[in-house]
Amino acid sequence: MRGAYTLFLLLCGSTCLLASVIPKEEILGAVRDFQQSGHAADAGLDFTHQASLDEHGRFHLLWKFDSETITFEAHVQTTGYIGLGFSPNGGMTGSDVIIGWVKDGQAFITDRFAEGYFEPRLDAHQDVELLSGYENGTHTVLRFRRKLRPCDTAEDREITEDTQRVIWSFNDLDPLENSLAGQNGPHVLYHGSNRGSKSIILLQKNPPTLDIQDSNILSFELTSSNVLVPEKDTTYWCNTMRLPRLDRKHHIVKIEPIIQPGHESLVHHAVVYQCKLGQVPPMLDGGHECYHPNMPEEWGNCNSIMTAWAIGGKGFTYPNYVGFPIGSDDDPDYIMMEMHYDNPDRISGQRDSSGLRFYYTPIVRMYDAGILDIGVNSYATHVIPPRAESFDSTGFCFGLDPYLQELGSPIKVFASMPHAHLAGTAVRTKLVRNGVFQSYVGRDETYDFDLQEIRLLDPEVMVQEGDQLITECTYKTTDRTQATIGGLSSREEMCINFIQYYPRMKLTRCYSGLDINQQAPFFGVYYAGWEYPFPIYYPDSMVNQTLIDVINQHPWTNEEAERFEQYVRNTQVFSYTVPEVNDYQLIDQPADPTMPNDNSVSIPGC
Repeated sequence: MRGAYTLFLLLCGSTCLLASVIPKEEILGAVRDFQQSGHAADAGLDFTHQASLDEHGRFHLLWKFDSETITFEAHVQTTGYIGLGFSPNGGMTGSDVIIGWVKDGQAFITDRFAEGYFEPRLDAHQDVELLSGYENGTHTVLRFRRKLRPCDTAEDREITEDTQRVIWSFNDLDPLENSLAGQNGPHVLYHGSNRGSKSIILLQKNPPTLDIQDSNILSFELTSSNVLVPEKDTTYWCNTMRLPRLDRKHHIVKIEPIIQPGHESLVHHAVVYQCKLGQVPPMLDGGHECYHPNMPEEWGNCNSIMTAWAIGGKGFTYPNYVGFPIGSDDDPDYIMMEMHYDNPDRISGQRDSSGLRFYYTPIVRMYDAGILDIGVNSYATHVIPPRAESFDSTGFCFGLDPYLQELGSPIKVFASMPHAHLAGTAVRTKLVRNGVFQSYVGRDETYDFDLQEIRLLDPEVMVQEGDQLITECTYKTTDRTQATIGGLSSREEMCINFIQYYPRMKLTRCYSGLDINQQAPFFGVYYAGWEYPFPIYYPDSMVNQTLIDVINQHPWTNEEAERFEQYVRNTQVFSYTVPEVNDYQLIDQPADPTMPNDNSVSIPGC
């Protein structure tokens, strides 16, 4: 019996683990039905990815992909129809929808398009291929395939490496063959509350396997110590800790989050910084609020990034030829962990002990990994106008060459983690060589603030002396009436990409920063103070105002936002790096790179 039960768990994943949803007798009956159905060979065990789309485990999705197609298998707790869709924003309107069912032992699949919050109509071209389908008494199982880049670009959405908003639904009844059939095909009854959406990176490269039971794999944890989260919107909480005492170099090979149950929305991100080599920073019981006047001054020397995790991330396993070094004479003994708590409802009395778990090994791998934080410096001088459907900000890494020269070789980027806040809709980093775009070093054109995964790059991207790394972020602020500025709060903005690479160099941060007085003339202001909200000193007629006041009073439209975007793109910027080689001289922004013509690439088979 144990073998059959194990097989069934493999087939439907978490859907079968919820005894409160499916009685034990029903589970055992489903196992017997499944064994007798003759589908055991078609068990879905060849799939490389899986996810439970709803919190109750009723809709379980498996998938795999190659360079041209993606194959899905849906295991859904119903004997009626199931719906799976790809949405531009998590809603129905504009979604590419697939509806399938099994009736009298025969499986059916339909390719549809949702024009609104009503029954999706059939596509003119049916581009989904049904591979198999059956029911086992409690679940409907459908396997189907479609192209990543469909021929029917008007009604079918392309599946890319970006975040996909996957919508799902089901009903206990099959579609009805009646007079309502027509351009909608068999009539699909309303799904009621059996629906939802989930953000998924469908085309994510599989992480390497790591046997954490191996005797050579050790672990340690860095966690907050029952921190009382302040009753305010945004808190950055810092704590210093000592790394394990090691007698020789080791490699960190895997990092995973430890999020206190119930705090999945409270804990927004964690960044771990290495402290200055040879320095023993003050150790405060429980830690202290970061960037606070009373924070120990020495903590400012903990600024070399060791790792980063953000909301929605599942953790990260390094490729088997790379590891992050600790324990050698060149590696600091102390770190500082920065936790970002997002508490928009200002709930009081919350205590948190979340953090990160690190797996490490004395078996040193071929390369030392590094992490480089690139993009726009997160100062209040980063201004994003309100009421904008789309606004782009651009950051440059000007300080790369001296560190590549010191290293004596190019680097290879193997992973990236794009990072923006609530207004962010897209993040991309371009590798530019001799003014010509080469490739993306991490990209998400449908960025989701609540899903910030570290993404393995395939292929890896080589960066050499003379190359430019240009990070662009797109924001949407149609729901905002005041300007959004750069800053730490989730209601403020960032434009960052954490890229992981090898071999390791000394550079850990490489930003460009915007000068407020380069932007002020757009608003008729010719000199303002550097401190937010930027008091105006000239012209005299405006000295009783701040620049932020003037920006908020500006008659913003999409056209004005675009004009401001182009204005800012032609200003000069500062270069900012860690370790510091900053003279704070203004630098001209490079011209836009020459980009390939995507429209010239034909769709295979169309």
